[in-house]
Amino acid sequence: MLAVVAAALGVGGWLLHQRSQAISSEEATLDAEVVHVASTVGGRIVRIAVRENSAVKAGDELFQIDPEPLQLAVNQAEADLALARASLAGQQRGVATQRSTVTQAADQTRRAENHLALAQRTVQRLTPLAAKGYVPQQELDQAQVAERDARTSLQQAREQERAAAQAVGTEDGGQATVRAREAALALARHALASATVRAPHDGRVVGLTVASGEIVAPSQSLFTLVLSHGWSAVANLRESELARVAVGDCATVYSMIDRRQALRGTVQGIGAGVLDAERIHLPRNLPYVQKSVSWVHVAQRFPVRIQLHEPPEALMRLGASATVEVGHGDACR
Repeated sequence: MLAVVAAALGVGGWLLHQRSQAISSEEATLDAEVVHVASTVGGRIVRIAVRENSAVKAGDELFQIDPEPLQLAVNQAEADLALARASLAGQQRGVATQRSTVTQAADQTRRAENHLALAQRTVQRLTPLAAKGYVPQQELDQAQVAERDARTSLQQAREQERAAAQAVGTEDGGQATVRAREAALALARHALASATVRAPHDGRVVGLTVASGEIVAPSQSLFTLVLSHGWSAVANLRESELARVAVGDCATVYSMIDRRQALRGTVQGIGAGVLDAERIHLPRNLPYVQKSVSWVHVAQRFPVRIQLHEPPEALMRLGASATVEVGHGDACR
């Protein structure tokens, strides 16, 4: 009889020891990734294609902003681009005409140079003949006047060529305007496409409280999309237990929706810090220390995130209570 009692006490003591060594938390919650759904453009909502708590697939339409003003903006941007291209074409024709004028001025300069060279040779040829009386002096005078006129004409032709070259414009301004109008058109088309908001992931709609006809501002969140994947549990564990927890450890999670089903999970991360409520930070001042001392020391708790592996959809509710056992439990056996 004494042996039975001793064995029972031994088993009970072992169970108590094992329980004291087990790491668990009954204050865990289920968590999931969320997307705050909003449109990058503002306007009046003309259609809402989902309802509260409805399931959606990635790419499904969620709601639509009135596209008419955005379509008009696209039409205006297209007209502005056409006008800019027409203006650029006019500039190109004008530049071509100006370059042709430079070419003509250069031809006139070459002709003036040829005329001056001819007049100079005529003077050089008549000068010795006039000195010997073979030609009249008047003919030499006329040749010298022609040389001076040719020199003046050459100077004028060079000035005209220089002025024509300086007057030649560029297409840089017109091309820059066309690029700016192309970018404006792309932005307008992007805004028109953004009027239809689609689901970025699979998930469920939560917090939908607006109806069609509502006017919203750009980036104004209308509801939250709780993603169907990436569910996890967040358990607050005592700091004295963290040394026995490591990333990758197996964990068993029980959702309070149905505690009969053990969910398998893996420790994904251990909280690096929490806010100290007893410490008051005063900017640019001395630290504040309370005079009172608490005789009861309460261990600080840190959040430990546990990634769940293919949990049942029926048990997954954002913020639901859960119980977590790290390193043991039915799912880790």
